[in-house]
Amino acid sequence: MDTAFTPSQRDLRALLRSDFEACRSGTLDIFDGMSEAEFREPIHPQFSPLGWHLGHIAYTEAAWLVAKCGERPLPRPELEAIFHVDAVPKAERSRRIPDFATVKAYAASVRAEMLDCLECVPIDRQERLWRFVLQHEAQHTETVQLLLALRSRADARAAEPAKADPTIDWIPVAGGAVTIGLESADALDNERPCHSVRLAPFEIARDPVRQGQYAAFMADGGYTRRALWSDDGWAWLQQAGVAQPLYWRAGSPDLPVCGVSAWEADAFCRWAGARLPTEFEWEAALTKVKAEDGPRDMLGHVWEWTASLFAPYPGFEPWPYPGYSQSYFDGRHRVLRGGSWATRPWARRPSFRNWYTPDTRQIFAGFRCARDAGPG
Repeated sequence: MDTAFTPSQRDLRALLRSDFEACRSGTLDIFDGMSEAEFREPIHPQFSPLGWHLGHIAYTEAAWLVAKCGERPLPRPELEAIFHVDAVPKAERSRRIPDFATVKAYAASVRAEMLDCLECVPIDRQERLWRFVLQHEAQHTETVQLLLALRSRADARAAEPAKADPTIDWIPVAGGAVTIGLESADALDNERPCHSVRLAPFEIARDPVRQGQYAAFMADGGYTRRALWSDDGWAWLQQAGVAQPLYWRAGSPDLPVCGVSAWEADAFCRWAGARLPTEFEWEAALTKVKAEDGPRDMLGHVWEWTASLFAPYPGFEPWPYPGYSQSYFDGRHRVLRGGSWATRPWARRPSFRNWYTPDTRQIFAGFRCARDAGPG
């Protein structure tokens, strides 16, 4: 344990304390006023109930920062059997979680002990793990936000054809070598190591696809024309039976389309004579093009599907445990970039890689188009 701190260590502790407190304040705001029934309601079979997420946030903080970093006994060890990610199947979590007051008290007591640990651990050697746990909380609160959106979503009407506008504003991006990834303390294992990728010249849409553009696709039979869909996408569509994005807001043509699967994004791009960007093209467009001339709304509006499968970078090393990213390098998960309106600052950056199977629609996901650069 540290007994004497350098100024840089003191500054880092103060910064981490401030970040953790700001993150927790936002977390508790989301749960404020929630009823007991809402706290444990199973909103969607693919996701845990709201209350489990709060308990899991607290348990993760207890296990990694109090027990591992602080070398102290695990607070409330009996709750591991409920809030460890592998302890209870999702279908059973609603009846297993304690009442709202107990979970809030657990989170508060863990937080108090964690902040006490922060004052004495060798923070210069542990910073990466502390930032991992901070991002973990931010990611789970985004999941809570999407569950709340699913619960409150009203049946949406399709956009009026008069508001449809298929126009895409294209931005050229020069080819060449681009550095991909991040190696700072907040970088997750799948963002590392930084490496160089060579790209051919391409063009990318200035904006994510807006509802007005997507309305034109729908009005032109986008959901019924077999030629626009890949084989896997068409098979999914026949089973899913959808005809518009999940979070459609009628009368809002300028909003980014939200709540689409990668299959829907692929079909729109094919209809528009375009394609989805690769994740490397997406990152290059954000980092290589001058801000005043470049793409807009790439961070913090909607997650954006890419054409890339979630795969390790050259030299990848799993951390802090093998399964965090590595379990999803299975050839089935697609990369999304950018972050949504619900993505909190600690998990929103150009290099951040999100991943879901291409049939997923519940997340706050949209997309933007890309295409190969024309001759000359």
